[in-house]
Amino acid sequence: MSRENDIRKKKRRKQTGSERQKGPDRETLRDFRNKVIAFLVTILLIVVIIAIAFGSRIKAAMQAEGGFGLHTVMAVLYPEKYSYSTQMANLNEYFQLFSDGDVAIILQDERINSRAKLLNEHIYFSSDTVSDLFTDRFYINDEENVLLYTTADDIYRVAIGKDSNSYSTNLDGVVNFGYPIAVRANDGTLYIAADYVKLFANFSYDFYSEPNRMQVYTQWGSDRVAQVNADTQVRYQGGIKSNVLRAISAGESVEVLETMENWTKVKTDDCFIGYIENNKLSEYTDVVRTPVTDAYDPVADYSGKSIRADEPIFLGFHQIGVTDDGTALEKVTEGKNGINVVSPTWYYLRDSDGSYLDNGTASYVNAAHAKGYKVWALLEDMTNEFDEYELFSSSENRKNLIDNLINSLTTVGADGINVDLEKIDTKTGPHYVQFLRELSIETRKNGLVLSVDDYAPNEGNRYYNYKEQGLVADYVMLMQYNEHWNGSDAGSVASAVFVEKGIDNTVALGVPAEKIVSILPFYTRIWKVEGSETSSDAVGMDLASAFAVNHSIELVWDDELCQNYGEVTEGSAKYMVWIEDEASMKAKLGIVEGKGVAGVGGWRLGLESEGTWDWFTAALSSGQ
Repeated sequence: MSRENDIRKKKRRKQTGSERQKGPDRETLRDFRNKVIAFLVTILLIVVIIAIAFGSRIKAAMQAEGGFGLHTVMAVLYPEKYSYSTQMANLNEYFQLFSDGDVAIILQDERINSRAKLLNEHIYFSSDTVSDLFTDRFYINDEENVLLYTTADDIYRVAIGKDSNSYSTNLDGVVNFGYPIAVRANDGTLYIAADYVKLFANFSYDFYSEPNRMQVYTQWGSDRVAQVNADTQVRYQGGIKSNVLRAISAGESVEVLETMENWTKVKTDDCFIGYIENNKLSEYTDVVRTPVTDAYDPVADYSGKSIRADEPIFLGFHQIGVTDDGTALEKVTEGKNGINVVSPTWYYLRDSDGSYLDNGTASYVNAAHAKGYKVWALLEDMTNEFDEYELFSSSENRKNLIDNLINSLTTVGADGINVDLEKIDTKTGPHYVQFLRELSIETRKNGLVLSVDDYAPNEGNRYYNYKEQGLVADYVMLMQYNEHWNGSDAGSVASAVFVEKGIDNTVALGVPAEKIVSILPFYTRIWKVEGSETSSDAVGMDLASAFAVNHSIELVWDDELCQNYGEVTEGSAKYMVWIEDEASMKAKLGIVEGKGVAGVGGWRLGLESEGTWDWFTAALSSGQ
């Protein structure tokens, strides 16, 4: 037994030794473990070194990409090509802020060149910006240092200066605004408080600081909006190397302005316009902005209070230089049917204090009314020489003129006034327009029609402000003659082309067609060309036709001008005439009727042919 036991023990020892030979011993395992740890430490040290050396690059790449990805690795390995710029843009340069208090204006979706001002924590616009963006109805008088805004019934007055915190009106008295409304900068620029402008113009604005900028909306509609789906940046241009305008977080919304292949032009809620990569945007929706509609509406105000006739106007200008009890009116209108308004030349301005020669009489008005005519007395400035700028730039002189005119008109029982001022120059223009605004308050208050005479608009008379006249006046009398005048080259006084273009251009400037009265000429010119000299004489319709007959002039119809034309050479002189007759008048009246105007008239009574007024009334017989 003992021997068997010894044999078994030897076998076990042999097996155990054999097993030990199959695996590593403890020392081997220990060595292996140490090597692994050393390797891992080395890798960790390498990672730490890389993190220290390239941490900002990795961070920027991850932020730009919204996480760790292939671009992160490429940005680390090839930074010049794949790394995202972290350079911040100079925001003062980006928003074009050049001096203290400048406020960039983002109008709709575009930064404009005009800038607002931040003064004592309030936003102000320059008067030019107000006129360009919001309303051109403010009147500024530098000499009187006053800012005015005129409604159909009232005038808002603001004294310009840092100590003026209120405005006043005729109806409401003094109203405290709380801070200066209109102030001047050192360079003389007039700035008007944005919140005061908002009383008279519909727009919205939001202000943001550091740097100063504001979002302004004057129009409203549907905007395309997207949500940012990962933290990233808004860049100045589309490209990873472009400077950063600002960081933007996941969940913010941006307005989509333009989508390109890889980048989208966007606008942030705080007025940054830049670019974001397309893959950072999602959840596109359309958002409708709520319009601002609480400002004063001049069109609704004036239109609702305009004094207008229910029938077409057929007006004859009665040129008189003396008082008339109606006798001259009876003579010049005898046998003429259809006239319903006469405009006698009563008031001749003669001095800058607003004084004038007054030929108005109640007997003339009574005679006109007896014939069924309304009387719109004419105010003119062509006869006497005086300083028109001094008259209309003075609030006192304007008031003196208006008060006297209203007193005269109401005393004699006239129905309205016709303003025919032809010597206004560019400098006087804004003051003349303010005169019309102020006059319109008083005519409206007294139930009088206000009509204003204008030649066809051209580049040289835009300062008459046709748009404003079309707002404040009841009628705009478009004097459709002087296409060619004494001193010009020979030509028609009023061709059909000229008449049509005049109406179209006047409407394009903002005068409603239903306020326009087309005044056609009851005269033409006989032109004489001798050598290098060109002269002409204005003659009535019948005299022009008689001249053609007496000089055996063959008349030929011009299809474009819609007039009969003839010429004759006598000795060294050549005579030319463009005839106003039934054919030419009816051609022009057909154009006028098709434009939907308020009526027609003629300059002047006594020069027209027999039957002229019958042609007028027949052309507009359908009424307005």
